[in-house]
Amino acid sequence: MNKTNSKSNQRTGMHYFNDTLHYTNHDLADWLPVLKEMNISTLVLRSAATRAIPEQFISTLIGAEITPVIHMPLSLPDCPAAADLNAIFEAYARWGVRSVILFDKPNSNLSWTPSSWAQQGLVERFLDKFIPLATAAFRAGLTPIFPPLEPGGSYWDTVFLKSALTSMLRRKQSVLLDNMAVAAFAFTGGHPVSWGSGGPQRWTQNVPYLTPENSQDEQGFHIYEWYNAIFQETLQKSMPMYLLGAGIKNDGAGGSYGQEDHEQVVREIMHALNQSDANASDFIPDYVVSCCFNRLAAAAESAEAEFAWFSDKDHAGKAAEMLSKRETKAMEPEDFSGATGKSIPEAPSDAAHPIQRYLLLPKYEWGISDWHLDAIKPYVKKYQPTIGFSVQEAMHAANVTLIGGEQSFPSKVVEQLSECGCNVERISGDGTTIATLLAER
Repeated sequence: MNKTNSKSNQRTGMHYFNDTLHYTNHDLADWLPVLKEMNISTLVLRSAATRAIPEQFISTLIGAEITPVIHMPLSLPDCPAAADLNAIFEAYARWGVRSVILFDKPNSNLSWTPSSWAQQGLVERFLDKFIPLATAAFRAGLTPIFPPLEPGGSYWDTVFLKSALTSMLRRKQSVLLDNMAVAAFAFTGGHPVSWGSGGPQRWTQNVPYLTPENSQDEQGFHIYEWYNAIFQETLQKSMPMYLLGAGIKNDGAGGSYGQEDHEQVVREIMHALNQSDANASDFIPDYVVSCCFNRLAAAAESAEAEFAWFSDKDHAGKAAEMLSKRETKAMEPEDFSGATGKSIPEAPSDAAHPIQRYLLLPKYEWGISDWHLDAIKPYVKKYQPTIGFSVQEAMHAANVTLIGGEQSFPSKVVEQLSECGCNVERISGDGTTIATLLAER
């Protein structure tokens, strides 16, 4: 199996449907193979405040090594109280979810009722809503994510963000600030992908609501540099950041690109995600956790349809085709970072390795993945290997097959097993891929 070695693999994300209607097993069967084919590692899922996304949908994504990020675009100013969301937060954390975005565009007048927008102290009133919910999410075991702001916006986004962080410091919310992340809309704004590169340190003449001629601002893909400058000034550190809405001009009507232009924009962003030279102008720092493209698919009659990468699972746009077929390098047997197309010759068992074959499966906090158990059945029937979840136990095997990628078993696990004299191979991918590769052993 071909698989890219690039670090972009760990940071390539996607927005799922912008509704709560596509969380069935049928939807998983349709879209999970598509996501795996594009090497998507993060999926942004819209969640209602009244009910959670089904556990089966969440656990299957995690079993496939796709990290779900929950987005709850709560209404303002009449959002639920923390007590009303505790049960949902706790369920998500129990199922293996790690992050939740709370609210959406609080600096836009469209996110508030007209009367509430007109009142004074907008940032403070927003924090009165955000802090209790973020604290409840954190106590449940989730990382709360400060919501994405509309670039520019009715209330200028950089001013809103700096005011919010300053106020949280004044309110002595240091624990929350140390344990939260921030989301940012990485729209291009119709500019080149390089727009805003260098941040405010380079474009020094900018002031809120005014971008001088021949200058550039945060309203482009490089918004993360502008926000990071605020973090450094206010908190003296960087914060983990999720880039949302990547690959489009904006999320309003007419904010999409034509097929060829969209493919080129995505190609440039993917190049930046894979850039290893920290001095390059398009280098994306490690504080950017994930860059999520907009959007996998959408209901045909919805306003989101113009942004859909797929009109249905069998009809991909040019950007999706490019991401699925981007150049990859076949893994050699000694390269254990991905699945190989052939098995490695087995080593015989000896006194130090009394177990001949060991099948090492990942174990999650929420339990064991049925998805993995189903995939290994043919292999188990054929070879009757020792099956387990313990790296220490696997060290006593002559031959170890790991099921899962870096998120399940980091490279250091492979190194530990190899140092113990184990013959190691790794198999990862979707359920069909794992079953197929195991069947070839």
